Amino acid sequence: MKSSKLLLAAAALALAAAQPAVAQELAPYQQFTLANGLRVVVHEDHNTPKVAVSVWYHVGSMNEPQGKSGFAHLFEHLMFNGSEHHDKEYMPPLQEVGVSQVNGATAFDQTWYYEIVPTGGLERVLWLESDRMGYLLGAVTQAKLDEQRAVVQNEKRTRENQPYAMMSEKTGEGVFPHGHPYHHSIIGSMEDLNAASLDDVKSWFREYYGASNAVVTLSGDVTLDQAKKLMEKYFGSIPAGPPTGRTTAWVPVLDRDKSEVMQEAVPETAIAWNWPVPGRGTAEAPALRMAAQILGRGKTSRLYQALVRDQQIATSASATYGAYAVAGTFTVDVRLKPGVDRVQAEVAVKAVLADFLAKGPSVAELERTKTSSYADTARSMESIYVKAMALSDGALFANNPGQYRVEEARFAAVTAPEVRSIAGSWLAKPNYRLTVLPFGTRSVVADSADRTKLPPLGPSPELKLPGLREARLSNGIRVVLSERPGTPTVEMAMVFDAGAAAEQHMKRGLQGFTLGMMDEGTVKLGGQAFAEKQAMLGARIWATGDSDTADFALSALPRALPETVALWADYIRNPGFRAEDLERDRALHLSGLSQSLSDPGNIAERTFGYLLYGADHAYGVPLAGRAETIKSLSREDLIAFHENWIRPDTGVIYASGNTDMATLTAALEKAFGDWKTPARAKGVKTLDPVAGQAAPRVVLVDKPGAIQSVIRVGQIMPTGLEAGDFELRAMNDVLGGGFTARLNMNLREGKGWTYGANSYLADARGPQVFGVATNIQTDKTAEALSEIDKEIRGIRAGRPATRAELDLLTKGQVLSLPGQFETNQAMVGYLQYINRYGKPYDHVTTLPRRYAALTPETITANAATIRPEGLTWVIVGDLAKVEAKIRALKLGPVEVWDAEGRKLR
Repeated sequence: MKSSKLLLAAAALALAAAQPAVAQELAPYQQFTLANGLRVVVHEDHNTPKVAVSVWYHVGSMNEPQGKSGFAHLFEHLMFNGSEHHDKEYMPPLQEVGVSQVNGATAFDQTWYYEIVPTGGLERVLWLESDRMGYLLGAVTQAKLDEQRAVVQNEKRTRENQPYAMMSEKTGEGVFPHGHPYHHSIIGSMEDLNAASLDDVKSWFREYYGASNAVVTLSGDVTLDQAKKLMEKYFGSIPAGPPTGRTTAWVPVLDRDKSEVMQEAVPETAIAWNWPVPGRGTAEAPALRMAAQILGRGKTSRLYQALVRDQQIATSASATYGAYAVAGTFTVDVRLKPGVDRVQAEVAVKAVLADFLAKGPSVAELERTKTSSYADTARSMESIYVKAMALSDGALFANNPGQYRVEEARFAAVTAPEVRSIAGSWLAKPNYRLTVLPFGTRSVVADSADRTKLPPLGPSPELKLPGLREARLSNGIRVVLSERPGTPTVEMAMVFDAGAAAEQHMKRGLQGFTLGMMDEGTVKLGGQAFAEKQAMLGARIWATGDSDTADFALSALPRALPETVALWADYIRNPGFRAEDLERDRALHLSGLSQSLSDPGNIAERTFGYLLYGADHAYGVPLAGRAETIKSLSREDLIAFHENWIRPDTGVIYASGNTDMATLTAALEKAFGDWKTPARAKGVKTLDPVAGQAAPRVVLVDKPGAIQSVIRVGQIMPTGLEAGDFELRAMNDVLGGGFTARLNMNLREGKGWTYGANSYLADARGPQVFGVATNIQTDKTAEALSEIDKEIRGIRAGRPATRAELDLLTKGQVLSLPGQFETNQAMVGYLQYINRYGKPYDHVTTLPRRYAALTPETITANAATIRPEGLTWVIVGDLAKVEAKIRALKLGPVEVWDAEGRKLR
């Protein structure tokens, strides 16, 4: 499960009160409190037939005593291992009712759990959540504790195996003194995790997991009356728990500058300046948030402009304000180009800060940042999950579910003098205050829930696709629109037949470089002006590429649709490709390449792709010579790629949102209608078949000192256009496609050797990759390889798929279908998918029938396409510790390569 310093996955939680149209749309919610003190918030949203349930407990890593670091997060994992009346895995009953999202997370100040299910699955979620809130201890065993301890420790290893992984932990220790609740990391130390006992677990539950220390929010297709009845039924009998206390404010004072230097296997110097500052809900918070965004958010920020664009001494420069309940942090983070003097960077950062604090933000900076915040919030609040989390957050920390509107209104009202004054004077001020509140009288009611069985699945609505309209512009460009009145945005994508395969007869990596360069502005607008115009319109414009297509996405506010479409068209049609931008992006790409050569996950993935496809296939992945290719890229190369592939005769526009076809086509016709096909011929790519591998091969890449081994295993499969692709993916789902699939249940839940293990079919119109991916603790590398081999062979013959596995898979997939199109972006993604694979619009409606038709024999037949005798195995790890045992497995001939494909032995 997740553990994070961030309070929520969505960056924006609230809406400015100054924007009444959207604020009014999000305002309705009701709240009530059960007799046992459990607070409940209900937000009715009947637009989508699903409900988001969030359960927040007012306990986090801040509550951990010395010697118990990481315990809150460890306990969060244990909450998924069964309760007294359901002493089994938590996920399968949710999968049976079509859960689309489920997880938990731990932060400094709180722990939360959430599920998103079809309407008919709500009662089952509440049964499960209430059972582990009120009836957990009888199901907690030493074996479960040991298993989840191992999983958490592998999660910690996964993080620490990445470059710069220790910066966050060091920051906490450097900013907050011993005894401060934020001094230690959320995930904790290995020693403290090892010391956690069964008695610790039970004491933690009794102290913090009472009903009066929690908030439950229901957001979506539910009524207040339903909520009251169900909450009383399932949660009313749960004890309140004891009164709790906690530090509410403590901003430490650093008596002097402190500095620390550490060494790690990273390609670039990273420098971070961190100040302890007031946290969330304080008078200073809006100004500190504004200062951080103006100084260091995105390409228009002052730090990026000075260090990355102008002086070109850094590959990234950012500023962030972390607002927590007890205190906050204000951080400036810079990653330097190789060879840049640290002193030069420090001088540059200080100059930017000094200028900002002397003059404050400009009117344009304030307006741009407030508009971007409004747009971010409008988009995020389209999701019932974000609504549930925002309401829970406000109820837990401010006793006001609508606190998000209060905070956003304060942000919208902040002035330039306030930002200048507060940012200059509140970077380090001490403030400690302890408040004790009366606990009051609590009571419980008799448990009226039947805890001998799980509630059955309630009625769930069928999937209904919104209507679809099509048109063509005067130059032939096809336009496909899903009209969704009342939604806050219009999401669009212009899709071109390109992709990584388009580089087949060009320079490898050219698509990614070209799309990145297009972000640097148009012929008329430089990169900064282009970014500023997006911000002023509240728009987001970006490009992505997969193996088969190049996609240009747009997220627009309906109120500014024509102007935003015009900017988007300028971006697609008229890239600037300026010489100075080319050299700067070249340097950034070379820096990124340098980083990738130290990242074990990147090394494993590229080596795996290279072995499967080779260097010449359209999907081929180069290993050697990438730096030389980047250095050779010219403006003419970019123009050639753009004219070959990004052109009106190969593009289709997909849209979904709050507009109609007449309005949309009028804007598109004005922006794209006169776009003529270039004289240059269209590009050519050939998706050749790949011959089956006759014998296994094993490639090892040494990563001395690695605490985990990164593993990739697999082979080439049929194309994504094959008629049997659905059945092949169903087989993969049973083997490793989800949390409850065989690989994860074996390697994570059964043995605790990894934070996660999965198998996948990489999407492609041509030959696809079947792969197994996982990170394994070093001392279990060979054993994990043996288990992967056993699972692959088992699903083919020794342990075929069961009817129960298929029933669980079918329920989980089919019941989640009605809620798949909650957002406009999701609908655009679906339209892109059916275009890419030539499927009809109603393809998704055929899936229930196809899942129902699956049989164990179908899975076995498709599993036979995996050939254990022809698998490719890639392992990146500390060969001094793992090589001998891997060779002893006799999986196939073993070779040792370096990160760029050179055979060493």
